[in-house]
Amino acid sequence: MTAEQAEPKTVIVPVSTLNDMRDANALLRRRNSAMQTLIATHIARALDSREKGRWVAAVELAKGLDEADSNVDQQVDDWLEENGWDPRSAWKTPADLTPHAEPWASKPDITADVPEPVRRVVVECLADMLLDRGDDWHAEQARRFTFALKAEGADLTGAIEKRITALTLGPDPSDPPF
Repeated sequence: MTAEQAEPKTVIVPVSTLNDMRDANALLRRRNSAMQTLIATHIARALDSREKGRWVAAVELAKGLDEADSNVDQQVDDWLEENGWDPRSAWKTPADLTPHAEPWASKPDITADVPEPVRRVVVECLADMLLDRGDDWHAEQARRFTFALKAEGADLTGAIEKRITALTLGPDPSDPPF
């Protein structure tokens, strides 16, 4: 074995190249950290959602990242804790399958989530059914449907009352025409 083979050759790299490499390395680390933060937030929000499909996708993404040696579990747990979740329970089962701590707790108001055209059509149909004096069955079904929607957090009773008032008494003269 020769002396050249026994000892590796020392390579002299210019300082400017080392500085460029250090800057590029720092930039890549910042980008990687930012990307991990965004992914962790995305996973946490999916775990926080009430949709089983999003929850399953979030768990699968987290497992895939773990397999790729890019673990973001601690960042996800931190986000969940900041937003009032027990991280262990958020990972175990989808939020919509988790029993509520208080069975009589009121549901969140989702009336604003119902698109306006759908809300308008439902309100008009229910008001017409409630005013139908020829058939009590329709009025009973309209009441049941209205209260079922209210129990799920979509309270349309105010809009139905307004529609019934408009149908029976006509438009309110104090309302502006525009």
